[in-house]
Amino acid sequence: MVAETLLEEVEEKRRKTIEALGTEYSEKKAEVERRAAEQRAYIQDSGKKEAEASAQRERVRVGGAAKLQAKKMIFDATEEMLETNISALERVLANYAKSEDYHKMLREMVAYANKRLGGRITIRCRRADAAALKGLGVQVSSSDLESMGGLEATSADGTLELDLTFEELLRVREDDVRALILGKG
Repeated sequence: MVAETLLEEVEEKRRKTIEALGTEYSEKKAEVERRAAEQRAYIQDSGKKEAEASAQRERVRVGGAAKLQAKKMIFDATEEMLETNISALERVLANYAKSEDYHKMLREMVAYANKRLGGRITIRCRRADAAALKGLGVQVSSSDLESMGGLEATSADGTLELDLTFEELLRVREDDVRALILGKG
């Protein structure tokens, strides 16, 4: 009987040990599952934040590129409009050079050139303007000037020149002309 009691005690101790191990296993399993769930939640949250940040960066990049493209299109359209208007202005100036008012302006150009270059000047002009300038008593050195209108004046000693051609006047005043066309002048 002693052996039987001893066997029951051993069996009871083994059963309790197995239960304790089962309980410990369950607790450790629950702890591992809890930690795994926390890690999974952390990874998902981090991934979500990273994805949102990446998406935001991409939205900013695409938006910036779109704005830049829009600005380029506006710039190109404005530049084309300016070039078209400058070409129209050149046509108007070429037509103006055929008018009676143009001859009055030639007189004013000659007076301005005389004042700036110190008196006696020689003029290089278009063939169409040579007779009118000679009629003003100006010395015409050449009438082979390729221009829409205007003249080139040289001082008597040849050291100073003044380009009053329409092309040069437009070139010198290009920024002002562009500002006026854009309504900013």
